[in-house]
Amino acid sequence: MRLSSILAATATISLLGGCVASKVVTAPFRVAGTAVETAVDATTQSQSEKEEDLGRRILAERKQERKACLKRAENKAERKQCKKNL
Repeated sequence: MRLSSILAATATISLLGGCVASKVVTAPFRVAGTAVETAVDATTQSQSEKEEDLGRRILAERKQERKACLKRAENKAERKQCKKNL
């Protein structure tokens, strides 16, 4: 069964014109190449992406510090100072 499907695919490709056959044959390799490029791009990080991540971390830390300061504040003047400094 498997051999007949392989032979049918081979016969179909050989009957097609050269241009169409080359597209049919190279299509799986192009898809695989695109998948590899996408995987590599997903795992690498540009300088601007690193800076954005750093900025997000710094903002999150400042937010946490401000919340902690506001919780510790006992009066209005201390809360005002927290908001001013952080």
